[in-house]
Amino acid sequence: MNTIVELEIVNHLRKNKNDIVNEMMLLFHNIPMTSTQELDLHNEISSLLKTFIFKITTDKMLNYSGFGRKVEEFRIEINLSVANILDVFEDCRLIVEHRISDAPSNVEGKSFALAKLNEFFLEIQKETYLHTIKEKNIELNSKNIELMELRKDRMKILSQISTSFAHEIRNPLTSIKGFIQLLEKRVDTPELEKRYFEYIYREMQELEREVNQILLLSNEKNHQDVINTHISLSDLLNEAIHSFRPILMQNKIKMEINFTSNLMVLGIEEQIKLILLKLLQNANDALILKEKDRKLAISLMEKSNTLIITISNNGPPIPSVIRHSIFEPFVGTKEMGKGLGLTVSKQLMKKHQGTIEYHSEGKWTAFKLRFPKQ
Repeated sequence: MNTIVELEIVNHLRKNKNDIVNEMMLLFHNIPMTSTQELDLHNEISSLLKTFIFKITTDKMLNYSGFGRKVEEFRIEINLSVANILDVFEDCRLIVEHRISDAPSNVEGKSFALAKLNEFFLEIQKETYLHTIKEKNIELNSKNIELMELRKDRMKILSQISTSFAHEIRNPLTSIKGFIQLLEKRVDTPELEKRYFEYIYREMQELEREVNQILLLSNEKNHQDVINTHISLSDLLNEAIHSFRPILMQNKIKMEINFTSNLMVLGIEEQIKLILLKLLQNANDALILKEKDRKLAISLMEKSNTLIITISNNGPPIPSVIRHSIFEPFVGTKEMGKGLGLTVSKQLMKKHQGTIEYHSEGKWTAFKLRFPKQ
């Protein structure tokens, strides 16, 4: 570019510098600012314009990142949205563009200066946006850490409460069961009284099962955790399916089973069976919300030294509002219920060095249990 042409445009911009800065300042007149903030803004705009004028006469790389950081810091300070600050940038560019168009220079010189102008503002907008993303990521990471700590605290408190609660109920429950058995022996013949005892005993067993499940939420080892045995997952799945088959048939649920036999895992049989029953119950509850064509698919396979059980259903998908928290306590899709089933399942899988995960996309919802191969 001809040096004389460059100087014509540079001198024109320098001559009108104060007017340009004041015109840019008017773009911020609706934004509440202190006098100190206004002075800082005036100085930054002056510096920005001075840098652009320098840009016309050089091909040196400028510190756009520094400008982007300053803009982002100022944007946060005056509580301006990213969209608004980018709009202001565009208006500033148009102000300078108008001044260049008025410069006493030929078309080639003006085109050259406008190309420099567009490059200059594009780079600053880009760096501002990058710094915005960086700040948002820092803020998001901070929030995620806080959320993780809250979840840890929540689970710790729940663990402590469940341990205390379960033990407080379990001890008198055991005593009551013992006394009922003694009284039952003293009843002579009446069938009615015996039937009452059977009802009481059955309800006591159900209550005991519920208490045991609450105890499973605890991080502490309980009386079951010391009894590890080698378990056939296919046998355990067949037992769980057999228990649920009458309910599935009643609800007209078609079942597809695909097992790889002789897959063994080391663990506690009752706990793994409980997980399977919980998942089958959840699948059944989801499928009965579907009018017809109810399908349940259960598979067992080995992949990369991992044993995988998949229980899938084509019922309604898990609501998006609870997808990120579905394994947390008291979160569920049922109107009635404690919302502890998946929390218990996750805790039990953790005790077995395994994981539980789900996918709920399209027409199917699938829960996967992954056990390490022994």
